[in-house]
Amino acid sequence: MNPTAKRFGHVGRAVRCHRDVVTDSAGRRQWIRALSGATLEVEGPERGLTNDGRSWYNALQISYRQQAWHGINTQYNYTLSKCEDYNSDNSRGRNDFPQADNPYNPAANRGPCTFDRRHNFNVGGVYAVPGDNPVTRGLEIGTVFTALSGRPFTPNIGSRDQSGQDTGSVRANCLVDPIYDFTNPEGFITNAAQAYGTPAAGTLGTCGRTSARQPGLAQWDVNIIKEFKLQGSTRVQARWEIFNLLNRVNLGSPQSTNVRSGLFGTIGSTPDVDAGNPVIAQGGPRAMQWAVKILF
Repeated sequence: MNPTAKRFGHVGRAVRCHRDVVTDSAGRRQWIRALSGATLEVEGPERGLTNDGRSWYNALQISYRQQAWHGINTQYNYTLSKCEDYNSDNSRGRNDFPQADNPYNPAANRGPCTFDRRHNFNVGGVYAVPGDNPVTRGLEIGTVFTALSGRPFTPNIGSRDQSGQDTGSVRANCLVDPIYDFTNPEGFITNAAQAYGTPAAGTLGTCGRTSARQPGLAQWDVNIIKEFKLQGSTRVQARWEIFNLLNRVNLGSPQSTNVRSGLFGTIGSTPDVDAGNPVIAQGGPRAMQWAVKILF
């Protein structure tokens, strides 16, 4: 008997949320809209909260599971997703430059969510070696493979705000489409100098929010388990676990998202370091560990 299970699904969601708004001027008398839709006259730069933020999430999810085929059990999962919103940060945040460049047109701020990963694939399996051969009896080999596409980020010029609109942080100008080389930590955007520029004084950058991408991740882990029976139900289990078996280089987050910085487009870390758990966390160099335990 070889039972299998297949599953296909679609997930969708749309949410309205609060959005932090900065008026489009600094120091001059302006007209802004109140939450009620009325019009208010105010002096100087103003900040407010509106309830016109929105987010969307749609995904195709596929799962396939196979059981008890000559000692092999596996499961495959793939998600193709798309997450977009007007702002992924909280109402006081400034991560990834969430401010609305035009508070009268919140839809112009629509872009990928900061946690958006378009592709997410993983497979896990275990092979229990059959038979009563004393060498292979109680031997299991397990594996997990994970592949993720990269998250987005916003090219910017930092807090060098010469726009005259008191945004506090300004996005860069997008001039041409970026060309990516996710194997090169010295310049994963190969045409960065041509792709991005600094907005002129009194203007805002043309780059969309979260319009660029950082590298993804791929890692293959393996574990080997051997059990030895002692008296009664007592057993000794020996484990050998290998993380990132192929020692693939996974690049972490950019050292700078400021296009004026000499570090823009460069990466100086791996995902395990970014996560604050070097070597052990996912995305680090090849690592191994052994363990022995007694089961009774």
